[in-house]
Amino acid sequence: MIARISTHFACTESELWQQITKPESLQYVAWPILTFSPIEPGAFDSEWELGRDYPLKLYFLKFIPLGRHTIQLVKIDTEENIIWSRERGLLAPVWNHKISFQETKPGLVSYSDEVEIRAGFLTLLIWVFAHGFYRYRQQRWKRLLKNSSN
Repeated sequence: MIARISTHFACTESELWQQITKPESLQYVAWPILTFSPIEPGAFDSEWELGRDYPLKLYFLKFIPLGRHTIQLVKIDTEENIIWSRERGLLAPVWNHKISFQETKPGLVSYSDEVEIRAGFLTLLIWVFAHGFYRYRQQRWKRLLKNSSN
């Protein structure tokens, strides 16, 4: 099942790239609904690396454990403005996430999250959660981008 959520950001493509390549940005935009704790020390100390597995402990509302979640970046294309990750976890064995964006006019970026979810009988429930969660994430992205430009 695919969830697609889109919005616009008041920034440039370059400004978004500066933030989106940092693992701490994921922590910021997901907090406090979901938090990620790297299993490997130092895993979030530098930019995302293509092909690397990031094993994480996933928590709902900061303290309810949701098991292990692994993120692997399979595509980072700065020409096409696409980031693609293959993700998997206890509740959603398939959580493949594609981020795409394009500057539609100076200082305005059209941004989209597309998530493929396969979680057996939980798929529909997790798909509904994903819609709300990604809308929330996109609002947090707007705040992060606004704060980083000040």
